Amino acid sequence: MGPYGQGMNEAVDPEATARRVAAELAKRGARAVALVGSRATGTADADSDLDLAVVGDGPHYRLEEQDGLLVSLGWASPEEQRRRLYDPGYLATHVPGWRAAVLLHDPEGLAGAIQREALGWSWSEVEAACDGWVAEQLTGYAEEVVKLRRSLRTGDRITAAIQRSVLAIRLAPVMAIHRRLLYGTENVLWDLVAKESGEPWADAQRAALNASGESFEASCTAALELFALAAEELRPVLDERQRAVVSHAARPDAIEPSRQ
Repeated sequence: MGPYGQGMNEAVDPEATARRVAAELAKRGARAVALVGSRATGTADADSDLDLAVVGDGPHYRLEEQDGLLVSLGWASPEEQRRRLYDPGYLATHVPGWRAAVLLHDPEGLAGAIQREALGWSWSEVEAACDGWVAEQLTGYAEEVVKLRRSLRTGDRITAAIQRSVLAIRLAPVMAIHRRLLYGTENVLWDLVAKESGEPWADAQRAALNASGESFEASCTAALELFALAAEELRPVLDERQRAVVSHAARPDAIEPSRQ
């Protein structure tokens, strides 16, 4: 079995599709094309996308259908591709993506240079940037906590459901960066963060995502618990302003003590 995955419909050849699309992208101005994601690592299944990192000027993100496969195209300049290796908002997927990339079109050696940089990358190069990003992300989600509390108090279930989901989904990437986790694909993100963060986080995350049939109120309460757990763990990286905002949102009286 090669790096292009297994279990796909035998009538579809993902490798051939990837190389054909790469050739077409080269005609459209792509300076380099690399296969990334599960098709590159050999972990794909029949429903996996074909993810291509495209070096050049083009649409930031474009989704196409090719040969019965969904093809995800992410364009960025060589400079932007390198910058994302050090940007906390991208690096958790960008670094492992480039490390495992299969280079399909690289006449100038641009993709190879990016891959080498990714292979040599280390967390020590981004410590300060990661701490700053994590602190500001958590502080920003304090607003979602306040909206969730207010919605529960007023009985606005739609708004409460939205804010609950925002917290349940978006706190995991923050915790991943805080714990210095590279995960390559979001398919494993929530399980990985739960495993690394321990049982209280895993239980609250599961309930906030309503993974075990929790009541509406219980799932909302769990989302508030997630924020409180994150606030406690991230407190050392918060500055005075951030600490005041987060403490306001995560105050103990904001969280119900029991689930229904």
